[in-house]
Amino acid sequence: MTTNKLRFVETDSPQKEEDLAEAKKRLRAYMKGRRGENENRDIKEELLLRNVLRAIAEKGLDAVKDRKAFVYLSFSSEAPTDKLIQALLEGGWRVYCPRIENRQMLAVEYGEDFSLSSFGTREPIGEPYTGKLDLAVVPLLAVDEQGRRLGYGGGYYDRFLGEHPETLRLAYGFDFQIIRQVPTEEHDIKMDGIATDKRIVWTSVREK
Repeated sequence: MTTNKLRFVETDSPQKEEDLAEAKKRLRAYMKGRRGENENRDIKEELLLRNVLRAIAEKGLDAVKDRKAFVYLSFSSEAPTDKLIQALLEGGWRVYCPRIENRQMLAVEYGEDFSLSSFGTREPIGEPYTGKLDLAVVPLLAVDEQGRRLGYGGGYYDRFLGEHPETLRLAYGFDFQIIRQVPTEEHDIKMDGIATDKRIVWTSVREK
């Protein structure tokens, strides 16, 4: 059975905590399957790269001196980031990638050496960076146009981005991952924008 025939019915009515957890669980399973069936990935990767670079230019980040980006190292069926990282490096950015230690996400500068995490993802080797980040390119399973993002459930990005309020939060994924409404909880961090293979979406002004 393919997942593309399944539908999710979203509601604006309040949901109980256990209902939200179950809704997130079902949506994660659906989107993992849908993403695994994704076709024409090479073409979509080029379109993703073009749109994320355009989004960076729209926000004037190309003009920032000593600009720094935090970019995930793509894994499995995630929207690929290797070409994006290379383009940023060639554009004069310093690029940092996530490493998990003691249930905490750290920013470590991208380099030639990596280790493999317990999740099977690549992690950079080196000293953690704790300074300002101008941009964060964030993976997702689903997102809506209000910036509500569904991740993998560990809360690593929510905690990390909460510690970096100055950073532009850009969700990065395929266009079918944008849905009408993502079930969220109070601790979930909203994205400032979304870059896909088809469009750029800027969300409403971030709440202070």
